[in-house]
Amino acid sequence: MASEILSTTDCETIVKNYLNRNDFEVMWYNLKPFFSEVNGFLGEHLLLLIDVKIKERTTTLRFFTKRFPFEHPMQSQYLNSMQGWQREIYFFETFLPNLERTLPGYSLDFVPRYLLGKPNDIIVFEDLTLRNFDLPRKPSLNLLDNQHICLAIKALAKYHAGSLAYEEYKSRELGKPYRLYSGEEELIKEPLIRKEEGFLGYDWFKAGVSGLRALINRVYKGEKPLEEVNAKFEILVEKALQLMFPHSNFRNVLAHGDLWAKNIMYQYEGDSSEPINVLLVDFQLQRYNVPIHDVLLFISLTTNRETKQKYFTFYLNYYYKEICNQLQSLNVSPEEVSMAYDEFLGSVTFIMPEIKIQGALQRLQQCGNKDFYTKLLGNKEEFIKFVFGDKTPFALELFDTDDNFRGLLTEAVEEVIESCLYPEIFREDCYRILEDTLGKSAYELKQYKTETIDEKEFLFKLEITVVIEKNEKEFKFLVQNKPLGFAKVIKKL
Repeated sequence: MASEILSTTDCETIVKNYLNRNDFEVMWYNLKPFFSEVNGFLGEHLLLLIDVKIKERTTTLRFFTKRFPFEHPMQSQYLNSMQGWQREIYFFETFLPNLERTLPGYSLDFVPRYLLGKPNDIIVFEDLTLRNFDLPRKPSLNLLDNQHICLAIKALAKYHAGSLAYEEYKSRELGKPYRLYSGEEELIKEPLIRKEEGFLGYDWFKAGVSGLRALINRVYKGEKPLEEVNAKFEILVEKALQLMFPHSNFRNVLAHGDLWAKNIMYQYEGDSSEPINVLLVDFQLQRYNVPIHDVLLFISLTTNRETKQKYFTFYLNYYYKEICNQLQSLNVSPEEVSMAYDEFLGSVTFIMPEIKIQGALQRLQQCGNKDFYTKLLGNKEEFIKFVFGDKTPFALELFDTDDNFRGLLTEAVEEVIESCLYPEIFREDCYRILEDTLGKSAYELKQYKTETIDEKEFLFKLEITVVIEKNEKEFKFLVQNKPLGFAKVIKKL
């Protein structure tokens, strides 16, 4: 098997890049499954073993290898349509070396060591288990704690700062604005959510949207007609599609694009469950977008409502502080790259409609139980229907039978409904406004609603109902939310 996938020359390249030396001889090599259970939707995960002879001593080296899913035609077609393999190779062979060469003192300590890449074939990395890296050691990968979340946010801040600083250094060198994406670069353009008939990424999007429609009909219990909610849902979906592209109103970065718990590896000491380091992995869905997109999607996919309400504003400020520190260490001011705090908050509001939709779509895809996925992967027709056809029957089955799925999707769908009915203000705006008002996050936000006061001046009446120490209380504010800005309280009513 190994000789059909890798040549001796390939192995020599891998070992040379890993050891940074040439005085060795490859004696033997083999490939076998890295895990005992199904893994890797966009590639087969393998363990590469290479026996290397150095000065009469033979050592076995281990490497993590991703193989293109040749045996799964639909997955192969899907990966080809988004050029996922080429994107990851570009990221490690072109983009990151450019950062390292251009930015003084910038280290790539937020990604694993890349050793070999062959388009639509294999990609080889160091075996992170040798450094005691693991998936999050949590009971549920859908719910991480503060320590895990903050480490990931810090790594994102360094990665994003590198992208922004690289553009700034190139702009200084050229004497004119330089951007990574001019509209032509295929390996940076939106890989997945593009409204193009026949494009498998769009089929994935439509399949998920059909499931969300069904769950909206199941979850919604409000006063307004369901028909109105569904009509406004279609508007929100269209807006989300428009927001998946680079934006001239804000600075963009080469974002990860698919940051959830299985695309982050944490380092632990021994059997401890407290992480000490983190690496970002799987860059097959990288896209050029506002930097906060990665952060918001990650928070959406790794927290529940209780955690998000308590820490959302903290996470935003933590990321902002870290990216500013990283930029300043590279002799770039936040203002030079349009990252002043008000602009940063404006980008949060700007991209939030897309986050509500994409977060719910990925929850719908990722939050089923192990038995559900094992059964699904054993039936190719059902698998294709789930991923690219119509998720409705699967969504309803999981909603009725899986408590964890029902809890997480109820929260996600309720927030989609809120965003449909009250697009002027998001739940996350309420968190910030309430913290500024109360000076704490010890409350439960029950509901909120808005009413337009002056459309031309973007003025709205915001009513928020909360529970504080078992007592229900209502707050009313006059809020202004101008385009490209963020919700600001004019006065308390």
